[in-house]
Amino acid sequence: MHGGVRMSVASVMQASQGLNASVEALAALGAALRIRSEGMRVDPDVASLLDRVIEAIQPGGIEDLTADQAAIVLAFVRAFFRQALDLLENPARAPGWSFEDPVILQAQGQASRSIAQTFCAYAEKDPDFAAALSRPARLLDVGTGVGWLAIECARLWPTMQVLGIDIFEPALVMARGNVAAADIGARVAFRNQDIADLDEVEAFDLSWFSGPFIAADKVPESLRQIARATKPGGWLVFGTYNPPPSELGRLLTGLRIVRSGGRPWSEAEAADLIEAAGFESRGSFTTGSPVLVVVGRKAGKPQ
Repeated sequence: MHGGVRMSVASVMQASQGLNASVEALAALGAALRIRSEGMRVDPDVASLLDRVIEAIQPGGIEDLTADQAAIVLAFVRAFFRQALDLLENPARAPGWSFEDPVILQAQGQASRSIAQTFCAYAEKDPDFAAALSRPARLLDVGTGVGWLAIECARLWPTMQVLGIDIFEPALVMARGNVAAADIGARVAFRNQDIADLDEVEAFDLSWFSGPFIAADKVPESLRQIARATKPGGWLVFGTYNPPPSELGRLLTGLRIVRSGGRPWSEAEAADLIEAAGFESRGSFTTGSPVLVVVGRKAGKPQ
């Protein structure tokens, strides 16, 4: 009984059947993305039905996506499914990031590659940010995970040096393997280090901070450490989740983030946090992906 309304077995079953269609639709989308990104051969009858399902989900289908774009969206789908299964199988586990499953870690990391495209899109509306990316720059990637954002940034900006830090060694082991296979030279490095222990001063031109993946009580001090490590005129990009339009979507996003050990920071909260740390808020930006970024800049003239 909830809110004075008694739910019957029949009503719960009916609700579960309705939700099952959404789960299967997401699985079908993931399958189509995998077929496109990996060039898989599929039984013609299955392929025909799958095409019809995708057309019902997304009129026009996914034909306009490149294989690389399809792989990024597929990574989001895989991560959602793996975390949903963890909720089903381990509802009583304590909050925190404890996934060592390579599929989850790589899927989450592949999804983070889209953040580099968000940098590009934001640069189109902020000439100062664009100028920072066009110069040789040093990027700090806080909570680098398996390193795919660091790798993607190094690919997009050939003069950029990237330091990725994380406290989860299983992810860093994979990050080192990923960067070794990426053929980007020695421009990306990783450390097993807490942001609280970062001792660089005015060393970075740009920092990426994934707010929802950091324990909420550590975020203010972490941002102060980043401000200390940022050069005058340098930038902070605070990533949080772009809130879904529905109340159910927002609740589910919050549940997923809290179980991962973080907090679903709002745009206004993120702006307040970066200003309290010593950055000037330059506003927020999203490309329509699950990620919303709030951008801040440190006072001073770029070196």
